[in-house]
Amino acid sequence: MTEQQNSRILDVLIEQNASFATFRLPYESTHRFVMQTSGLPSIFEDIEALNGQQGFVIAPFRTTATSPVIVIRPDRTTFPDVDVSLLNKRQHKTNSKTYSSKDKTAYSLLFNRFLAPLTSGEMKKLVLSRSKTIRREDGFSPGCAFFNATEKYPHSYVYLFHTPQSGTWLGSTPEILLTGVKDEWHTMALAGTRYPNSDAVTWDDKNLREQHLVTSYLLKQLSSFHITPEINGPYTVNAGHLAHLRTDFNFILPEIPKPGTLLKALHPTPAISGLPKEEAYRFIQENEEHDRLYYAGFLGMLDTRGETDLYVNLRCMHIERKSLTLFAGSGLLASSSLDDEWEETEHKLEIMLNIIY
Repeated sequence: MTEQQNSRILDVLIEQNASFATFRLPYESTHRFVMQTSGLPSIFEDIEALNGQQGFVIAPFRTTATSPVIVIRPDRTTFPDVDVSLLNKRQHKTNSKTYSSKDKTAYSLLFNRFLAPLTSGEMKKLVLSRSKTIRREDGFSPGCAFFNATEKYPHSYVYLFHTPQSGTWLGSTPEILLTGVKDEWHTMALAGTRYPNSDAVTWDDKNLREQHLVTSYLLKQLSSFHITPEINGPYTVNAGHLAHLRTDFNFILPEIPKPGTLLKALHPTPAISGLPKEEAYRFIQENEEHDRLYYAGFLGMLDTRGETDLYVNLRCMHIERKSLTLFAGSGLLASSSLDDEWEETEHKLEIMLNIIY
């Protein structure tokens, strides 16, 4: 089937409230597809409950009754036959809803609130995120946006999923949380952002410090499982028009792994939350003025008998009938600058904006 036909099929599946995910791994040329053909996906209140599970996992930043951990059972792995003419009978008319995005003045108030515990030494790092809600124009196709993203961002994990519990989400993320085949496993520290105008990228003390904090955290968490990883990095990688610092951790798990237990220890990493882990997690919940939902959670295929590919859900959007809500964040240290962090989130929001228009 052509890309246009596949796009229309994805749009119809969303209209039919089907439970599915399609995704393209970094550097691959083809996309993959999984769909649950009967019943609702499984839901869990705790990440550790993923032990023994198999399927496409959708985990939120914070598990709640309205944002549970979801697993789509992979009953089908090829695109189904659907009646694409159904699309022509449905029109999404926009209404007079006010769409929102914090301006820089409002953002500065939150920035100062987050900076206070950093300058006092209470916290080492905090991640402040933004959401931007825009009108969903008539004719917007989630399927087309997915294929646009696969073309624009070949080095990232690109996905589109829908379930009755979560709604529809689309994103492009460069950050691995946990991948593995048999006994060979991998995670990464991805922290530090630049938007270079040339191939030469230089890193200041703030970005190097941010990378070090995430690297140290991952080493500590892995060592609690008696894992001594092989480390490679930090080095510069590109994701869209942005550059990041990355450190790789490769390790062996000789026994059948309990991925839920390991994932609970890793998530949320300081790259999306902060340090100390529990205090930063709680501070974000109490002070950030929007619900992250599945932004800054993780998602992907979990299969300890085959291949596991789980990625942190960055650079994403929540697709609703009349609106699109985009998410982005940046890591704050005591040395952070308001102007720099605002500009960083603006660049990150463009990742999704570039596939809409």
